[in-house]
Amino acid sequence: MKAASVVFKERDFYNLSRGQSLIAKTREWLDYCLVEEAEVVVFPGLVGCLYDCSARFLDDILKVSLLYKDIYICPGSYFEEQNSCKYHSSCIVKNGSIYLQQKQIYLAKWEKEQGLSRGVEVKSILVNGMKTALMVSTDLFYPQVSRQIALDDVDLVLAPAAIRGGKNVRLQLSGLWQNVQQNLFFGVESGLKGNLFNHDFYSYSAIHGPLEMTARENGLLAFERKTDKNQIITAMLDNEQRKEAVKKFNTLAQLNIDLYKDIFR
Repeated sequence: MKAASVVFKERDFYNLSRGQSLIAKTREWLDYCLVEEAEVVVFPGLVGCLYDCSARFLDDILKVSLLYKDIYICPGSYFEEQNSCKYHSSCIVKNGSIYLQQKQIYLAKWEKEQGLSRGVEVKSILVNGMKTALMVSTDLFYPQVSRQIALDDVDLVLAPAAIRGGKNVRLQLSGLWQNVQQNLFFGVESGLKGNLFNHDFYSYSAIHGPLEMTARENGLLAFERKTDKNQIITAMLDNEQRKEAVKKFNTLAQLNIDLYKDIFR
């Protein structure tokens, strides 16, 4: 399966925060996906917060997805209200329908200050034969989330990322990249660059795989570069090759699985 990650530049945030249509930009990203024949794509974390209403954001994304019927779209993350609680959430949509919704499970201090509540479970769906889950932003730095995902036999994690602070590659690698190496699933990460809620965010976009599947044995199938003219990066995800890597180094074989029951409650 061919996966894509949106490369979100600082100028994109500048333009979107000053009136450029996010939906027009979304179509631009998806047009690139069509050219590259990507089957699944991830947008940046918190990009939905550039809308004044998450419900309207999702409605507009669903309408746009009708124009790109064959692409599974993770439209980034956003804040939403349910049953008088506010959550940091993400989803996977395709052809006008929501296939998977995921609430962030753990909260950073700045998110608690926004009055957010925690999710309590991880979910997954099949995307073109690959069992797929979402990890929302802060959860990238809680290894118990990725471990539970791995115990559910997930093949692919889609991660809309928004990492607080300035440029820090080492910090980012301690998130999804590290989780991929410890649990041997694929990870597709799209990072936000900009300022929201009086906080600076700087996250790179990358596609991760087990070390032995990458040309330089660095765990990176694709990584954004300043010189990239395209607004997405892509990589082919060979799930059979990944399964062979798991057979050689099964990190889950020695775990006490019972310890992970109800871990998020």
